Amino acid sequence: MKKSNNFLRRIIESCIDKIFVKLPDRITGKQINFEKEFFRIYGLKNVGNEIEAIKKENLKRYVGILCCFLLLIFLSCFELLGNDQKILLTDEKGRLYIERPTKGNQSIPLMVYGKVDGNQWNKAVTLTVRAEGSNKMIETEKKEPETSEEEANVSVEQFLRTVNKSDSEKIVYLPDELSGVQSLSWEKKQSNTLPIIIFAAILALLFTYLSRYDATKKLAAKCEESISQELPEFLNKIVLLMNAGLVLTAAFERIVRDYGERKFGNQSYFYNQLEEIHTKTAQVNSPLIVELKLFAERSRNREFMRLTNVMADNLDKGTELVSKLQAESSFLWFERKKKAEEKGKLAETKLTIPLAIQLLVLIMITVAPAMMEM
Repeated sequence: MKKSNNFLRRIIESCIDKIFVKLPDRITGKQINFEKEFFRIYGLKNVGNEIEAIKKENLKRYVGILCCFLLLIFLSCFELLGNDQKILLTDEKGRLYIERPTKGNQSIPLMVYGKVDGNQWNKAVTLTVRAEGSNKMIETEKKEPETSEEEANVSVEQFLRTVNKSDSEKIVYLPDELSGVQSLSWEKKQSNTLPIIIFAAILALLFTYLSRYDATKKLAAKCEESISQELPEFLNKIVLLMNAGLVLTAAFERIVRDYGERKFGNQSYFYNQLEEIHTKTAQVNSPLIVELKLFAERSRNREFMRLTNVMADNLDKGTELVSKLQAESSFLWFERKKKAEEKGKLAETKLTIPLAIQLLVLIMITVAPAMMEM
C-alpha cells in the first residue's frame, strides 16, 4: 500500500513538473515579484527553491480545482443519465400516468404548462406519490380563488393533495384538464446543476489566482511580527552589556553567540538574521552598523530603522550612546505594551459575534415552547 502511494505521488509530481515548465509565469506568480518580496525578508540569500515550491503549490491548487470540476461534471452527467429513466409513462390511449412505488414515498419534480385566459401559464410543482396501500392523505381546507391564475394554481394544488386519497390503484393518472387551465400538459422538471458547478469552478480558480502571493505575504507578516516582538528584548540586552563595560560590537557578538547556544529547535527570524549578519561581518570584515542598517531598511520596520540611525550617529560617543539606547528601549517597550493592548481589544470584538449568536439561540430555546403552545 505504501509503495503504491509513493508511486502515485511520484506520477503526480512528474505531471506537475511538466505542466509547471509550460505554464505562463503569471499564472502561478511572477518570479520577479517573489524575488522582491523574498529580498525584503532574506536579503541576497538564494531562495530559488523556496519560490519554486510556492509556485508549484499554487499549481497544485489549480490542478485540484480542475480535477474536482471534472469529477462533478462526470457525476452531474451520471445523475442526468440516471434520471433519464421514464417516470412519466403513456398508456395506449395517450394518457400520462405514474406507477406507485412498492414502498416508501416518491417525490417527482414536475412542470405544468397550460393557458389561463389565453395567456401562457406554467408552474413548478412536486408530486409526492405514496406506496400502494399506505395511509391515505388528509385533504386540507379549500380556498376560494379570486383570479383565473389563482384558480389554476388552486386546481393544481388540489390535484396534488388528492393523489393519495385513493391509493388502492397501482397507477396515478395525470389529468388532461383542470379547472381554469386550458391545453394542460405535464413534463418532468430537469435539475441542471452544470451552471452552478461551472460558476463555482471559475470562482475558485479566480480566488486561487488572486491569492497566489499570499504565502509570501504571510511569511513577510510573520517576519515583521518577529522583529516587533524581539527588538525591545534585543535592545535591552545591548544596554545591559554596554553598561557592564562591553562595546557595541562585543555586546552584539555575545548576544548572538548566546542565542546560538540555547536556540535548539526554537527558530527566531530576527535572531537568525542577526546570526547571518555576525557571520558576514566575521568573514568579509564588513562594518556591523552598516549590515544592521541594511537589515533595517529591508525590513521597513520604523523602530528598527530609527534604532540603527541612533547607533550610527552615536557609535563613538560612549556613555551618550548608552543613554540614548536606554531611551529607545523604554519607548520600544511602551510601544510593545500598546500593541498588546490593541490586540486584546481586537480579540474582544471578535468574540462579540459568537456571543450574540449564543444569545439568540438561548432566546429561541426559551421562547420556542411558549410559541408552540399558542
